[in-house]
Amino acid sequence: MASRITWRGDKELAKVLQKKAQMSAVKNVVKKNGAQLSDLTKTFMQSTGGVYVKGYSKGNNQKSTNIEIVDNGMTAKQTTNSDHIGFTEYGTRFMQAEPAIKPAFDRTKVNFKNDLNNLVK
Repeated sequence: MASRITWRGDKELAKVLQKKAQMSAVKNVVKKNGAQLSDLTKTFMQSTGGVYVKGYSKGNNQKSTNIEIVDNGMTAKQTTNSDHIGFTEYGTRFMQAEPAIKPAFDRTKVNFKNDLNNLVK
């Protein structure tokens, strides 16, 4: 007597496994681009010509910039815990803006979109 094995749910299992693999790839893209955002931000924050430029220190913003991966790896959250980041980023009536976060974000978002588009193709 021949035994017969019937598989049920194999197509659903394949879909779930493929979705899990894609989510892992998405998490890697988020992590990679989050790190790039943080690195670029810190690079733009680096002072030129010493610690003190124009009478104030820029090192505190750089030291207080951190990246955190949240939402189970689906979100990269960058924070700069400095009381004066807004002044250096946007300027005041007494000093010109020296943006670091927005230029870093603008560069990183292009790479992030391209990386996500490559996953879909």
